[in-house]
Amino acid sequence: MKQFPIQQARNLVNEFFEFVAKAVSPFHVTSLCKEKLTKSGFTELNETENWKLEKGGKYFFTRNLTTIVAFTVGQQFDPNNTGFKIIGAHTDSPCLRLAPVSKLDSNGFLQTCVSTYGGGLWHTWFDRELTLGGRIIFQKDNVFQSQLFHYQQPLLKIPNLAIHLTTDRNSFAPNNESNLRPVFAQEAYQTLTGIEKPKTEGQTSFENKHYKYLLNLITEQTGIPTSDILDIDLYFSDCQPPSYFGLNQEFISAARIDNLFSSFFALLAITNPESFTEDQTFINMICLYDHEEVGSQSAQGADSSLLSNNMKRIYDILSNSTQTSTDSFYKAIQKSFLISSDMAHSIHPNYSDKHQQNHRVKMNEGIVIKINHNQRYATDGVSSAILRVVAQSAEVPIQDFIVRNDSPCGSTIGPLQASNTGIKTIDIGAAQWGMHSIRETAGVVDGYYLEKLFVEFYRKYEKIDHKLLGI
Repeated sequence: MKQFPIQQARNLVNEFFEFVAKAVSPFHVTSLCKEKLTKSGFTELNETENWKLEKGGKYFFTRNLTTIVAFTVGQQFDPNNTGFKIIGAHTDSPCLRLAPVSKLDSNGFLQTCVSTYGGGLWHTWFDRELTLGGRIIFQKDNVFQSQLFHYQQPLLKIPNLAIHLTTDRNSFAPNNESNLRPVFAQEAYQTLTGIEKPKTEGQTSFENKHYKYLLNLITEQTGIPTSDILDIDLYFSDCQPPSYFGLNQEFISAARIDNLFSSFFALLAITNPESFTEDQTFINMICLYDHEEVGSQSAQGADSSLLSNNMKRIYDILSNSTQTSTDSFYKAIQKSFLISSDMAHSIHPNYSDKHQQNHRVKMNEGIVIKINHNQRYATDGVSSAILRVVAQSAEVPIQDFIVRNDSPCGSTIGPLQASNTGIKTIDIGAAQWGMHSIRETAGVVDGYYLEKLFVEFYRKYEKIDHKLLGI
């Protein structure tokens, strides 16, 4: 039996750990992706400016600084024989967001008002040391600007209620409005230690919305005067760093595995030189979207015209000086293929009855094809067959997943992208435990499998017979 390259897999996980620890908001995810792409020779584009694209070129652009699209143009690009090889994922995860007016106090404790974002397992946010990160919007010299912010020390906590004070000791169902209130400081301690209360006279309307203590932290770290700040987009995150666990250290534990695991390995794949061969005529692309966890209906979400518009823009620019038929772009669309990569539910040993008995997928045993005949996933027989051919070539094992008929099924960007673009699409993912928990679990091996599958997809897809796609 061929020995599995476990050290290579761990090296990839270590890279993911470094990424996810810094990626505390979609703004940070996009910034980290831009840094990686730039180092890999990609050129940044701006949607509001004219683009100049060339064969063999590598490019990326962002929208709202929370969605990022990167693409490479085949060195043998031919507008009459081309298509798009796309991997889609998302940059957002369920979390708590700082409310527009965050000042809150109760019985001598300073707290912050929050908004829930997405469908989080909110009970997992209790008794965790939390901090804040996101984007600061400010005005300098009459110019609107933004800057990233991440306070890297424990700052807040949502304390649990003691078991002696609960009426039902066997269940815990917090009220999302009254119980999800992080504690920020204690007035008595500030009085005892002589900490001076910040003056509020002459504050702007924005400054009156948030504790001066919090705004001072932002100023100390960013150098932006409080009076210049116009607004803040801040996300709560767990301070605990990612880690391995298990007898053989075969599991990984981290925040935001859903879906930064997919986003990170898609990024590695498109920047991997092996994905970019000299004989390619197609366009390799990744689309990492914001707002998947809340329905994708935004200008930067997967249910927007972002992908359709920019595929047409890319195609038109590249084929401008070439003789093409009027329907060449639409032929290219029908030759294209989109992998929607999101996480999948690994069999849970304590709740195995929650999983369909013939489709109990596991971490560290291969990438999961996700199927739902009610179109919660975009997979069909053709897209599944194509992916299996690519996986076989890459020597990546494949598992099949469906939900029980008496269970609801989540969804992904897959059906949205398929219906908006007309591109054949498949939904896949790596298996995990605890989806939407503040701290999720995945397998060490699956990052290796995911990147290997993505690279092989970029290398081999256009060599596959596409006749079934046009039927």
